[in-house]
Amino acid sequence: MKFNIKSLEEKFTKINDISQNIKQSINNYDNKKKIETIVYTVLLILNYDFNIKKKEYLNLISQFSPAYLSGSEWYIGEDYTYEHFWDNVDDDSKFKFYTFLFIMNYLYQKIQ
Repeated sequence: MKFNIKSLEEKFTKINDISQNIKQSINNYDNKKKIETIVYTVLLILNYDFNIKKKEYLNLISQFSPAYLSGSEWYIGEDYTYEHFWDNVDDDSKFKFYTFLFIMNYLYQKIQ
């Protein structure tokens, strides 16, 4: 029986390459999931802050009469929306939030 060492070595090399590709694919998937989890957590925190501000606003307007509220400049109605919330966020925080999302998107797109 004759062994072809070179052929056997090539097969082992090919198996090693395939194994490395699978390992890289698993690592990429894990990294994508980590990025998704981080972004999701930040968005949950933002939503939590929105709900706190909404509750504060609704508690505030419940202390005044409808006649007073209709004449006040700060009254925006019964609905406190994300748009109202986002308008009250300072520009520095908005910039940081957008930068964070840009970096996370860039990293997510770089992972193959």
